[in-house]
Amino acid sequence: MDMILKNFESLAKTPLRRDALEIIEAGYESISIETIFENSLSLDHDRLTIGPQSFDLTQYEDIYVVGVGKGSSLAAKHIEHILGVHRIKSGIVIDITKRRLKKIRSYAGTHPLPSQKNIKATNQMVHLLKQTQANDLVIALICGGGSALACQPGGLTCLELQFISSVLLRAGATIQEINTVRKHVSLFHGGHMAAYAYPSTVASLIISDVPGDDLSMVSSGPTVMDATTRNQAQRIIKKYGLPNLQLLETPKDKRYFAKVHNILIAHGRTTLEAMKSKARALGYKPRVYSTHVNGLANHVGPTMAKAVKPGEALIACGETEVIVSHPGKGGRNQDLALSAIGHLPAHSVIISAASDGKDNVPVAGAIADSVWSVAQCKRKKINPHQAVEANRSYKALRKLHDHLHINKVTANVSDFMLVLRDMQ
Repeated sequence: MDMILKNFESLAKTPLRRDALEIIEAGYESISIETIFENSLSLDHDRLTIGPQSFDLTQYEDIYVVGVGKGSSLAAKHIEHILGVHRIKSGIVIDITKRRLKKIRSYAGTHPLPSQKNIKATNQMVHLLKQTQANDLVIALICGGGSALACQPGGLTCLELQFISSVLLRAGATIQEINTVRKHVSLFHGGHMAAYAYPSTVASLIISDVPGDDLSMVSSGPTVMDATTRNQAQRIIKKYGLPNLQLLETPKDKRYFAKVHNILIAHGRTTLEAMKSKARALGYKPRVYSTHVNGLANHVGPTMAKAVKPGEALIACGETEVIVSHPGKGGRNQDLALSAIGHLPAHSVIISAASDGKDNVPVAGAIADSVWSVAQCKRKKINPHQAVEANRSYKALRKLHDHLHINKVTANVSDFMLVLRDMQ
């Protein structure tokens, strides 16, 4: 079986690095779309089981499949395989790539900033959802990235949406802050999708990329009743200096959600369990540092590096932030790994990885260690701290040849991190 880490061998310059990469590989394997659906879904005659819930398909007139977010098109392919295309009436998915499907229409949108392509595809999905009836079943595939890929602005232009997203991302706003604003400028998120599907039954399969797994924040909660308000969104807008916006309230009528089943099928902790198991098999003692890492990436990297003990595999998942104040290139996982150089104990290595393989730019993250990386920084006159401060972690890590690359579509859960230290 091909490894998910595309450049595994070139990065495995030392035995310790190889062990660390094997642990990260186990994390990636646990969130392959195939693995998630094999573990979460099964069909026994006419009974579809999704996690702890089951649905008697003979009770429904028609079955529709809709999906938003990174990996949703591959998830739709597996739904077609599990159900059989003869059971599916119609469907639409919006992903970053278009995929050839048998019964479900696949659209490619833009991410992380929305575009007219996203709006057009979302309008098609809304039109389909409005056709559903009380005796229909809607299977919704909700993956990380759906906040931008699904886009139906309420009174704003696409350019205005791009501006809002760009300002909040560059300012280091948390995902909760960003998605609270997104919900209140959208006619799709914050439960609107469920309202369009009303009064049909909705089975929403959610792959969480949000630390803490607040389902109302994953893809800005299109099938989850929203607890945030316009006033909360307004305070966030004021905090980050955005202009006054025309804000909308999200659906608050409970009837829209009475037949909605939100089922979490994968999340950041899925990777942690796999990494713990692999670390034990390699002879290390795993310890969970955090299941919801947050804060600035260049603070988290050094802090995690200093916290690891001899013989330990320190693992974490979550989502850090980066404040962009210079025109360089980089990403939060690259910043986290690069900022740890100089703080790593002897005989240790750190890896920070984006589950979807894209850390703002087309790399999955980075690896750094206390021997090779330190020596290469000296030889190539790279100052890790300065590179991170100047938002140029991508350029520095490219010179070090320490970027991670993956060659397979995996679920978009939160980022995951590892600090591995030898017994010496």
